[in-house]
Amino acid sequence: MRHSICVVTGSRADYGLLRPLLLRLAADDEIEFRLVVTGSHLIGGFGNTQDEIKNDGFDVSFRIPINLKNDSDTAIAEATGQALSAFADYFSNSRPELLVILGDRYEIFAAASAALILNIDIAHISGGDVTEGVLDDTFRHCITKMSTLHFAGCEQSAKRIIQLGESPDRVFNVGELGVENCLNLPKMSIDDLQKSLGFRLDDKPYGMVTFHPLNIAIGDIQYQIYELISALEAFPDMGFIITGANADAGGSTINKIWNESTEKHPNWLVTSSLGVERYISAMKYAKLVIGNSSSGIIEAPALKIPTVNIGDRQKGRMMADSVICCEPIAKDIISSMKRALSPEFKAITAEVTNPFGDGHTSEKIFNVIKRHLFGAVFGTKKKFYDVSVVI
Repeated sequence: MRHSICVVTGSRADYGLLRPLLLRLAADDEIEFRLVVTGSHLIGGFGNTQDEIKNDGFDVSFRIPINLKNDSDTAIAEATGQALSAFADYFSNSRPELLVILGDRYEIFAAASAALILNIDIAHISGGDVTEGVLDDTFRHCITKMSTLHFAGCEQSAKRIIQLGESPDRVFNVGELGVENCLNLPKMSIDDLQKSLGFRLDDKPYGMVTFHPLNIAIGDIQYQIYELISALEAFPDMGFIITGANADAGGSTINKIWNESTEKHPNWLVTSSLGVERYISAMKYAKLVIGNSSSGIIEAPALKIPTVNIGDRQKGRMMADSVICCEPIAKDIISSMKRALSPEFKAITAEVTNPFGDGHTSEKIFNVIKRHLFGAVFGTKKKFYDVSVVI
């Protein structure tokens, strides 16, 4: 008997992380694997990254376009409702035994909500994290309460899931899929990489930059991105690969500023998406990672690359000693970049221990999922697990 599993991917970020698990699921003859694509994958302005999925050889079972009129908070709230309705229709017809989702975005929240109401088991990857600077934090914890199985990226996150009332026997500390990509994915040579990008990398040191929006006013987002630009301009002898912001409120504002600014900076490459292979390869040869993306917290330490983490978006996460946190103002970013590039900090980074796993995450998740499907270990009905709290 084959067991049906549906995996939903809504962005370039979660697809790149899910890829090693998808390969395992698609290759197993005992599993009927279905892949549903939604969110920014289907939006041209964010790279139309469904093409990367096709190029990897995956068959897409269903596409759920989201009519995102713009990236305002109202538009995203409306799009979440549309996504919930669309996922309800799809799950009603397809009835997978298990839904596998990663992370905390609004389209993933919509998928989880529909599956819960339709009594479909949910396996959630990367619950228990804390990112105090964004709305995703609340979405993530809500998805945890809706889920049957929990795959945490570190011990700290596993403990938080249990604090949310989830039974410890449902919680598995498996490490982060991003670390697995860093350690196991074949890397492009720097020559092949620069030919693929159409951008010289071997004639100067370079950094990688990603800056996503936060739950703040557009004016504040603009101020922060211009402060970051001022900081990058203080390093004219470096190159910078800048990847676009995600589809959250304010993302298009950030991307517009990047695209307008790159014309004045021949040492910059601005791209909506690199794809997982080029992204990891580019990080391998970079001198540092700059911005507020989780990749600077999780992937960069795995490759022994220093990170300058800007602002509050990743506040609350466990961080390796190779991560330098700073305020979103130019002088602080500049001083942090200088420190990250110093020989002393490079020596610290070379010896850092990454708290996010050993590179075998997809295998661990796959084995738990198989045991669950063939043993019917858990169901959607749960009891609240109480922990001792001193008040």
